[in-house]
Amino acid sequence: MGSHLRSVVYGVALSLAFAASPAAARDLWTAPFSGVRHLRRVEPGVDLHVVLVDLENPEVSVVATRPEDRFITTTAFARRYDAQVALNANFYNQGSCGVAMGDGRLFERAYEDGCGASMAFGRANEAAVFDSTGAPRGPVPYAWVTEVFSGKPWLIRGGRALTNWSRPQHVYRPNPRTAAGLTRDRHTLVLLAADGRRRDAEGITGFQMVEVLREFGAHDAVNLDGGGSTTLVLGGEVANQLSDRRERAVITHLGVRITPGAVWYAGEILPPANVLAATEGSAATLTFSVRNTGRRPWKGQDVSAPVLELDDGEGAGGCRATLEGAAGQGETGVFTARWTPRNAGERALKLRLVAPDGALMGTIVTLPVSVRGARRVSAEVRDPPVMAASMGCQTAPSRGPSRLAWGCLAALGAAVARLRRRRAAT
Repeated sequence: MGSHLRSVVYGVALSLAFAASPAAARDLWTAPFSGVRHLRRVEPGVDLHVVLVDLENPEVSVVATRPEDRFITTTAFARRYDAQVALNANFYNQGSCGVAMGDGRLFERAYEDGCGASMAFGRANEAAVFDSTGAPRGPVPYAWVTEVFSGKPWLIRGGRALTNWSRPQHVYRPNPRTAAGLTRDRHTLVLLAADGRRRDAEGITGFQMVEVLREFGAHDAVNLDGGGSTTLVLGGEVANQLSDRRERAVITHLGVRITPGAVWYAGEILPPANVLAATEGSAATLTFSVRNTGRRPWKGQDVSAPVLELDDGEGAGGCRATLEGAAGQGETGVFTARWTPRNAGERALKLRLVAPDGALMGTIVTLPVSVRGARRVSAEVRDPPVMAASMGCQTAPSRGPSRLAWGCLAALGAAVARLRRRRAAT
């Protein structure tokens, strides 16, 4: 039977199956962790799990297997990576079928064999899909990527269901299944694990995977290793019924780690090594070191970068220090500002680190500043005033010729006297 004819036959069968059994379906929803919803669905011949992960939640992180942690069970992966949710990922033999990356490190031992459907994530839950055909060992197309898993075939691509598959052929038959999808806005990760090879649940086909994934908003989705590899771990325990009756060690995994209290924007203003110093009436360049303790990376000159507001109690509340360069999670960034103190003495600067949305990031910090008095120049040696009224500058009124001017006049008088004496001698 040709693949196109199989698509038609199974598509009709799927439509009839779903139309005939809604009353018999049993859906059980839970919210086991922050940013995570879990569905257990049981209906005639079907026993599956769907996990919806909110990528907009800062307590959520997506993690994948590092190369040195290949070929461990999904339960062991969840424990080692402190992941509350874990799922098996790539197909494999001696190496990974398709691109695999964990913590920014690519698998060197990888082959293609059709596994060109790849899904990528970054440290701040950036998410994307890409076609890795011809490059099973990378490189990946985005600089921010730290986690990648791959599979075959694409189930949904750009919102369109792809059902005329040429490989693997078993996608047309009911089997235990694993799949992952992303919504169009990339804000939700959709995970699917379906049991199979049981009398009451033989598994699901590729068509059924497409239907379930689209039901929960998947705009792009990829089929991952299934069969005896299909394993879903929730809270450290296997949530599905394994078709092999024991858990397999698989080459790669994907996980969801929950970090209570994590936020997108947070920072720690570090105390300077020396007391800040400036001169009364003169603009000084101040530098401050701030550690990025939030999830989002900071980039200078970017609208998403935080700013450091300065308040000296004398109306400098609008003075802001801006980030130079960039600072990723856990890194220290340097902020600079130009500040002109009005009065000399021991002063205090209040610093507020402010997120792009105006929210306060951390606590307000007060730093001491030593302001030197301006050097006073006597009226006799002061240079003639510069008229700058058009610039809004105020200058002191003139108090007579300066010492330099008197010196010039005296020299001119002496020169005139010498000239007169020469003329008298002739």
